[in-house]
Amino acid sequence: MKHLIRGTLLTTALVMAATSVGAEAGARPFFTEVAKDTTVYRLMPDKSMKPIALLTPNKRYDVVGVSGGYYQVEVNGRRTYGLKRDIPLKTALLTQAVVADSQYDRLLHNYTAHSVKRGVPYYYGFLTEAQAVSQADSALKGSWRLGAAPGRQAVPDIATFDWERDIRVGDSTSFMFQAQYWMVLNQVTMAYHYTKDAKYLAYGKQLVEGWVKQYPTAQYKRYPNAYHQQGTAIRTFHLINFWNQFKKSRLNNDPAFSALVLRTVEGHGDILSTPSFYRPRHNHGIFQDMALTDIAETFPELERSSEWRDLAALRLTEQLDHSLSPDNVHLEHSPGYQVYTYEMLYRFNRWIEANAFTTSPRLEAVRQMPETLTHLVKPNRTLPLFGDTTGEPRTMSMISTLRNYPHLMYAVSGGKEGERPLERTKQLHTQYAILREHWGEKEPFADAISLMMTAGFHNTAHKHQDDLSIDLYGYGRDFIVETGRFGYTTLPQRNAAVHVNAHNTVNTGTRQLTLHPSTIGKSGIVSVEETEGLQRALGYSELIGQDMHHTRSIAHDQAGTVIVADTIRSDSRASFTQRFHLGVGLEPVAEQTGEMTFRDKEGRTLQVVQLPVASSGAMKRESSFIAYRDFEWVPRHQVVSTKTGAGTSFVTLFHMSKSGTNVTFSNVVENDASYVVTYSLSDGRSRTIEMPKGEGPVLELEEVEISE
Repeated sequence: MKHLIRGTLLTTALVMAATSVGAEAGARPFFTEVAKDTTVYRLMPDKSMKPIALLTPNKRYDVVGVSGGYYQVEVNGRRTYGLKRDIPLKTALLTQAVVADSQYDRLLHNYTAHSVKRGVPYYYGFLTEAQAVSQADSALKGSWRLGAAPGRQAVPDIATFDWERDIRVGDSTSFMFQAQYWMVLNQVTMAYHYTKDAKYLAYGKQLVEGWVKQYPTAQYKRYPNAYHQQGTAIRTFHLINFWNQFKKSRLNNDPAFSALVLRTVEGHGDILSTPSFYRPRHNHGIFQDMALTDIAETFPELERSSEWRDLAALRLTEQLDHSLSPDNVHLEHSPGYQVYTYEMLYRFNRWIEANAFTTSPRLEAVRQMPETLTHLVKPNRTLPLFGDTTGEPRTMSMISTLRNYPHLMYAVSGGKEGERPLERTKQLHTQYAILREHWGEKEPFADAISLMMTAGFHNTAHKHQDDLSIDLYGYGRDFIVETGRFGYTTLPQRNAAVHVNAHNTVNTGTRQLTLHPSTIGKSGIVSVEETEGLQRALGYSELIGQDMHHTRSIAHDQAGTVIVADTIRSDSRASFTQRFHLGVGLEPVAEQTGEMTFRDKEGRTLQVVQLPVASSGAMKRESSFIAYRDFEWVPRHQVVSTKTGAGTSFVTLFHMSKSGTNVTFSNVVENDASYVVTYSLSDGRSRTIEMPKGEGPVLELEEVEISE
């Protein structure tokens, strides 16, 4: 090696092949630092390589280009050639200008192909091998399989597919959403993960190229379908996971595609970090923060990654401070989203821990979220249809960590597994009150009476017009039940399901509740208690409008009887409507003034008695509908009572029976603080129950009097 000069070059030896690069302004984005003496070469006229110098260990040299199996390394202002296997390609910072400049495509391609920043991916939608291969094969054959209705999308040629005009949306707004967040890319990525068959990655490459061409990130405001707040975040997860598989595959031989992916990732980071695009106080914002973290940790070389990492951690802390209560209730008005949000955040936590990242300290609280679900599971192993919750039975796969929570296991398994909970009454922050008869100690588990009430307005996320609405279950069936969400759609049933008339509460005439920033925090559960065999809860709401104040107290006497007492205070005269929507299959069998009785095919009965209090009113039966599952719309009955006055009261008695007992006598006496209800049953039992009128969030319940 006597002809090699360490760290310098003979000027005359490089005159023919060298290209001066000193005129280019600014620091070079790529460089190398070798660990040992490393030979660099001169390109000879006959295309051979002549060794001419040694790079000094631990000294920085700019890398300015790529030539076949060599990197072009600048030494003393001249370009030399080093074998790729000898030259570790590095970068300190990739500016937006560098990523956007096509002259760097080949360097970006080589750098990203070998960069390893994390070992464990974050999957938004995890699939088993059978699921992934089946769905990916369907896509390759020209039929996408999406979760939302109509379920399938014909894509005969992905190369010419138009993501707007060719998508058969149907009635579901979720179908376009799932297509645009690249559910199919996740399917082919996971199919490749399991099989290592490159055909899946080839299809994914075409999908990415076609979409990016149609929807450039710089023009995101023009494309609301493509750049949905949550959809953009989910697409980011899928793109990064695809790229981490693709870059290590034999297909990764296209510098233009590597650069395209990096530009798309950076563009998504810019969008996700833009304040006007961000959704605060909403789970969509949580997903945006998760996706921004994913970008920052996977591509720390990007110019803004450090900024994005800090921003995401700060915003995520604010999101969780707002949406996760001190007792770990997810405050988006829907038990179903307690499940969904936990599962997403749990997997995100695992990803952070597996890769030794740090972000919001509030993520520690996520571990306790499943404990809350224990009390929200009804005796038939469904969740109440509060907010955007569906009514399918929950199984042992409800959450992936179910077996770590023995009380929740007991609730979901119907008492067959896990550990029996001790609490029968539970207040979950200001959002839910739960009164449960038993946990199957002596009677059948599924026969337990369950009375729940929901309240609270924290943001608009999944909030229906349902303040102080109730869910009443017993003896194996729903007696009073919410309408469900119907599904995210443009069909009129969706609006009907959200409307105040679809809920078991009180409103004024046809007026909707006031869901406005000015009324956030102006409703909630005040207290829940159990004393001497009586379970009670109290809630209030100022969302009814026009400076009216609504309090509702509910009670269950452990003998099949429930009382609901509504007090509405108002300075102005208005018409008030109280609605209770019945379970499917309860048909009217008796009716008289202020009283109705319903029975199902199994002989279970519900007696509804409107006790005479405050102004006189009318009670009637009307038709209603329910959606236990998306796009289901099953007819049922509702009991509607109306009164007019400057404020009013309703005291409603419900008696459930599976043996034919009924209320033979009932009476109510009103005083300043409460309603005292007395009733007798056909089997000789009698009760006296005091129902507090309530004054709002500072009220404490009075002691109750019970007599046999």
